[in-house]
Amino acid sequence: MAGGGGTRLWPLSTEDCPKQFLKLISDKSLLRETYDRVRPATDDIYVATSGRHVSRVRGELPEVPPDRILAEPSRRNSGPPILAAALQFAEEGDPVTACVPSDQTVADGEAFRRALSAAAAAADRGPVAIFAVPPVRPDTDFGYLELTEPGGAEGIEVLRFIEKPGPAEAEEYVRAGYYWNAGIFVFRPSRLLAEARRVAGDLLASVDSYRERRRAGDEPGAAAAWDALPDISFDFAVMEKASGVRAVPLRAGWSDVGTWRAVRETRKPSDENGNLIFSDVPVLAIGVRDSAIVVAPDGVLVLPFGEERELKAAVERLRRGEKGRPSLEDTASGRRDRR
Repeated sequence: MAGGGGTRLWPLSTEDCPKQFLKLISDKSLLRETYDRVRPATDDIYVATSGRHVSRVRGELPEVPPDRILAEPSRRNSGPPILAAALQFAEEGDPVTACVPSDQTVADGEAFRRALSAAAAAADRGPVAIFAVPPVRPDTDFGYLELTEPGGAEGIEVLRFIEKPGPAEAEEYVRAGYYWNAGIFVFRPSRLLAEARRVAGDLLASVDSYRERRRAGDEPGAAAAWDALPDISFDFAVMEKASGVRAVPLRAGWSDVGTWRAVRETRKPSDENGNLIFSDVPVLAIGVRDSAIVVAPDGVLVLPFGEERELKAAVERLRRGEKGRPSLEDTASGRRDRR
């Protein structure tokens, strides 16, 4: 899945070049890292992305045949693309399918592939198997999973999906032994679609209508049908209402690399003051601590990690061109020392 837009890693991540195409952790993009991680398990790999990013996907993954790049007319979150892929794959042999975000990172590829195999076995015990990550700290940027006791090869039954909590709730969930939701889904398409018809029948029918128009060669009608779909996550559309979902623990050094703090934790700090610095020019940050300092063509960010929750709204205001609002530097407490 390579269709995200990304605002939390501004100014490197932009609408034209979101984070899956960035080299945040190594000399490879996150998309290339994800492909290389999955490739030893299968050569049957498809990439779902928005139409505006097809050329970037081809540039990053030239070995992927063009007919395996599933181009969406516009971004509609993860719900419609996953359902569209499930409908297609159900017609093409009903293989066990893994939906893997391309903007995450994993330290141990072998452990990741072992978890994929375990999830594939669990996928025939319920409509979907998901990856559950043991939390290393309370974190408000992740959804949480309440699970039953371990269930062997059948996975662990998921009792409850919990949206991103506040700080106090996150601490409570970690103490209670809940897991992070990695947003990775493994399923037999026919089993997933049966459950989706029960809990999200209208959405599934609308996605199927889009596919019928594409098959009929009605590209304008297909684009209009896709644009009319809700912008909705797969978790919210299906998973939170589904019954019998199984979970497989993922212990592989997983990170969603979703915030500048997460990037620092994965890369390690850039200096002795705990700062993370991305810049092609020298940066002096005298007296600045525990901050992200990012110099890019689209702008400059100086962001104390404690203020990171404010970044998304600030970027959205910037993109709307709102006047009379604090600048990004102001939002980040006005601290900026560079060069």
